[in-house]
Amino acid sequence: MAGQDTWRSIPLHYAIIEELERRGGSAKDIELYRALRSRVDVTFSEFLHALMKLEMQGLVYVSVLRENLRNVELLRKP
Repeated sequence: MAGQDTWRSIPLHYAIIEELERRGGSAKDIELYRALRSRVDVTFSEFLHALMKLEMQGLVYVSVLRENLRNVELLRKP
């Protein structure tokens, strides 16, 4: 599994928050993943896990638009 072999230069949850800020606080999950993928070596499963953690911490809100498509909204900065 990629990401467990080496340390990331920036934690994944910070990269997600930065990208959301860059996009005005809201983005589709696949667009967000593709943007992160160009900067960070991350699998889609790791990305979804990080989103779930951020949502449980109250930092983002993830809503399902349709099957396999989610909207991610930044609620507040950590």
